[in-house]
Amino acid sequence: MARLLITLGMRDAAAVDAGGAAAVDARGSVPVSTRTRRGAAGAATASSWAASRRWVILLALGWLVQAGLRVWFSRHQVMPLANPDETAYLVAARVLAGGPAADLSASTLYPGGYPLLITPAYWFSSNPSTVYHAVMVINAVISALALPLGYLACRRLGLGRPAAYGVAFVAALVPAGFFYSEYAMTDAVFVVITLAWLLTTHSWLTASSARVRYANAAGSAALAAYAYAIHSRGLVMVAGLAAIGVFIGWRQAAARLSVLVAALTAVVVAAAGWALNHHISLLVYPEGTRSLSGQIRERLGSVNGIIHVLEMAAGQLWRVVLDSWGIAGIGLVAALLVIVRRDVRSDLRIMGALAVAVTTLIACMAPAALPSDQPQAWASGRYLDGMIVVFFLVGGAVLLRARMRDIVVCTAVCTGLFLLAAVTVAVYIGTTVPTNGFGAGFNFAEPAVLTQTWTYASVALATAVTLVLLAVWIGFAFVLRRLRPGRAFAAASAAFGVCVAAVSLVAVAQMTSHISQAPRSNTQEAITLMEAGKVHPGDQVAVAPSLGWMLTVPQAFEVSWTELKHFKPGRQPLPAGTTVVETGWPAGQPAQAGWPDAPAGWRIVASDQDVGWVVWRKG
Repeated sequence: MARLLITLGMRDAAAVDAGGAAAVDARGSVPVSTRTRRGAAGAATASSWAASRRWVILLALGWLVQAGLRVWFSRHQVMPLANPDETAYLVAARVLAGGPAADLSASTLYPGGYPLLITPAYWFSSNPSTVYHAVMVINAVISALALPLGYLACRRLGLGRPAAYGVAFVAALVPAGFFYSEYAMTDAVFVVITLAWLLTTHSWLTASSARVRYANAAGSAALAAYAYAIHSRGLVMVAGLAAIGVFIGWRQAAARLSVLVAALTAVVVAAAGWALNHHISLLVYPEGTRSLSGQIRERLGSVNGIIHVLEMAAGQLWRVVLDSWGIAGIGLVAALLVIVRRDVRSDLRIMGALAVAVTTLIACMAPAALPSDQPQAWASGRYLDGMIVVFFLVGGAVLLRARMRDIVVCTAVCTGLFLLAAVTVAVYIGTTVPTNGFGAGFNFAEPAVLTQTWTYASVALATAVTLVLLAVWIGFAFVLRRLRPGRAFAAASAAFGVCVAAVSLVAVAQMTSHISQAPRSNTQEAITLMEAGKVHPGDQVAVAPSLGWMLTVPQAFEVSWTELKHFKPGRQPLPAGTTVVETGWPAGQPAQAGWPDAPAGWRIVASDQDVGWVVWRKG
């Protein structure tokens, strides 16, 4: 990576020299006059502005294409599938829009930063299907910003405009930055927040004026604090912001006031986020929430727990390489090498260290906060989705511009670490990972695609296929270095991008068909229950604990006209005004056993012994 940057600087200088050499009279070798040079300089400036406008238009068009693709892939989505996450965010957005609340007590507190973005969906309709479609559009509009932000990142990595555009466009198609836009979850926007934060942080480090420095300091702080208001992973970004602030205050005396600006901004935004979460917790979690910090403390409280966390971190890093078809692995290794190279600009070394540190901490802390009954998420790629896209951009820049020897070094180190992580996954999870059903498929979708197995995917096969793809990308890089700039070079570069994009689009298409459009989800079962029981607007619905959260939680969103009430038959009185009661059907017992002391005037209107539910209606 260091040699890449040096090479880029030499090429830029050569380009400037070539431009100066071209400024000669076409009729001979006599240099042009001073007046002609001024005219040429003015024409060059006008041409530069025209080129900039063209690229702005191209970025806008690319953003529209990316947003359109996301809307197209999510067009069949009419209900939340990833519960309780999606329902919790949607209910919080409904509350912020002034709608009825719900009781999701004892669940994890889902922060209010993302619901704040999707609240406008409730301004025009309360119909659950309409709202969900609107949320998918909002997700698409925000998620597609990965293209222009990725373009800016690639330009800072030294790529020319066409190459930066191509890498950014392909990076925006990687499932880590695309697939989750099909769900009402923070992951739909977290990639964009991560990219924007890293860009503003770099601008803060390299600002050439006080005004620019203050603006980017405030922007970096606001984005880090807002990331924390979106998901607990954002706390790692806040820690990264603090580290950058300490470094700037120590090394740049003239920029110390900007550190104060960043600190004040972070405090204000974080306080606003805390107030928002407190408001939501009072209405949606009246009896309290599950403590993530408590789970982390328990895990880190013993040697075995620490070892287990490190094993889970290895699983997360295995997915960084696998979910990017190997390219983000090259980017991660390049960032590691930048940190230790003394001949690289300090701002690049700092950003490399920041990116690696954020990745490592998220890989350790995110799975450590998971409950022990969610082993399928230990090697999930979802928590590092933002960094997967970031390192994909870096890896793409390395493949296009670095010397072949440097690419081979990065690839060799990446392969070694990848194999080590795969062995770790095989040891603590098993030689196969489950991919059948929504939960398993959602967590292990990319291994399922790589192995073309939607029952149990082989860890070894998924790893091997990733290495084959990585070898293909190295082959393209080798071919590009044997071609001179021209049509053949452009064709090979385009083929490179098309191949990577095709792999990503095929993966997203298969993930959508097997996961997002999979039959028999818990939400579909809940809707079937409501339709069979003829639950309609105006009904006051009460649910018993025996129904189970798999059917209760989705209805917190589907019953959009009122708050779903909870009561324990035989222990609590029926909530006043209740017209419909939903209970479980105890196995091996009659349907009436779900509510044995039902008052007179209540009757069973629908039931399903296989799923285990009973709907009662008054009158």
